Amino acid sequence: MNKTFFITGASGFIGSNLINKLYLGNKVYALVRDPQRHVIGGIENIVGDILSPESYEHELKGCDILFHCAAFISFRKKDFDEAYRVNVEGTRNVLEAAYVAGVKKVVHLSACAVLGFSDDKNKVLDETADPVIRKDNVYAYIKKLAEEEVQKYVKKGLDVSIANISTVYGQGDRKMNSGSIIKTIYKGGMKFIPPGGTSYVSVDDLVSGLILLSERGRAGERYILSAENLEYMVLFQRIADALGVKAPQYTLPAFSYYPVFFAVKGMELLSGLKTEGVNLMTVQILKETYGYKYFSAKKAKDELGWYPKVSLEEAVRKAFEFYRAEGLI
Repeated sequence: MNKTFFITGASGFIGSNLINKLYLGNKVYALVRDPQRHVIGGIENIVGDILSPESYEHELKGCDILFHCAAFISFRKKDFDEAYRVNVEGTRNVLEAAYVAGVKKVVHLSACAVLGFSDDKNKVLDETADPVIRKDNVYAYIKKLAEEEVQKYVKKGLDVSIANISTVYGQGDRKMNSGSIIKTIYKGGMKFIPPGGTSYVSVDDLVSGLILLSERGRAGERYILSAENLEYMVLFQRIADALGVKAPQYTLPAFSYYPVFFAVKGMELLSGLKTEGVNLMTVQILKETYGYKYFSAKKAKDELGWYPKVSLEEAVRKAFEFYRAEGLI
């Protein structure tokens, strides 16, 4: 049976890939802020803003499934107020509109960042992780607050499931989030490898997981969508292999943490100048790269039947082709 979908953040990295998967045979409403921003033909673009429910609440009526993909991504303390406004207040507005409209199912996109990280490479975190997150850890703190908004509406009776997503690689990343790593390795700009480890998921597998989550996810439950855990030295080598370039060779020793910490701290204090894109050089990110952001997708596999199929190398090649076509590399 055909369904009616509503997607916030429809022109973004994940939203645009989700639309490519859903639009055939279904009614799809795409919420976009810029009417000139191309999404895809065959869907209905709604020009609006998640902070202005009156711009989209009419179209929510009769929708079967809402994917809340819109977000403001920043790791900088100076962006805290804007991140709160978009990610917390915006999420509250979307959920209230969905609740009033009687939307049958909502999938809220969150991040594995709310689950924290570990100093032990053998410790793999799952959905039950509940670390203390300080306010200066802007990205994770704000994402956690947004999840709290979700739980409020679950208690009111709205069927919402949460996707906790690891770092995403693949086509459509116009803001060069994971793309900044690909670009740096391609241009030979990465000289040193952090000593920790991280996780990834391809955007294609992520989209499949989100659709399964909309069909099988339980209300109020988190589901980790992460394909593989890798030490940075392995991750960067595989990215370089996919690009056909030389990988960075030198892994920083653990004792280098404090010298690097103070250097990055100084850069943060001097970073009053406006920079484009996502700032990936902050004290918080540094702490995490010396630890292990390893996550278990067992729950998603067991309950949703989600099994990632796209390798890191394939996701990187698709991303690189997209960046070249868009003039980003």
